[in-house]
Amino acid sequence: MSQQNRTKIIGLISIVLISTAATTGVVFIKNMQSGPQSYGPNLVGSTNATTSSPAPVSSANYKDGVYTATGSFYTPSGDEQIGVTVTLAGNNITNVSIDDSSIYSGTSFAYTDQFAHGINAAVDGKNIDTVNVSRVSGASLTPMAFNSALDTIKNNARV
Repeated sequence: MSQQNRTKIIGLISIVLISTAATTGVVFIKNMQSGPQSYGPNLVGSTNATTSSPAPVSSANYKDGVYTATGSFYTPSGDEQIGVTVTLAGNNITNVSIDDSSIYSGTSFAYTDQFAHGINAAVDGKNIDTVNVSRVSGASLTPMAFNSALDTIKNNARV
């Protein structure tokens, strides 16, 4: 093989390697901008809601009323917080609303919004002591904040 052919082959291989590295870098950057994939699949529009095995119903009694607490979760963008408002009647959750106005990451907002639209279906009518949300509409971090806020609400509502 002549020196000129070797130079052409090395040049072609170099171009392929540089193109592959550039493509990989672009894909990596786009994935980082859209959020880490390890935080759960993007189930936009999904209405699935799962709760972990319910805790045994305690003998605690809770005062009927509307209670609000804040829960937080950590993302690569930083700490995020949601406000949780729960209406209790006879120890049961009758309504939930989520205040996601402090969410600043686009990815977190999308998942939190999905969560906010699916949480009532997951917990409505359930005894507050049996609720431990693990995933709602694709959101896997927001439930941690919800459960934390729910613990605060339980402490505040306990008779």
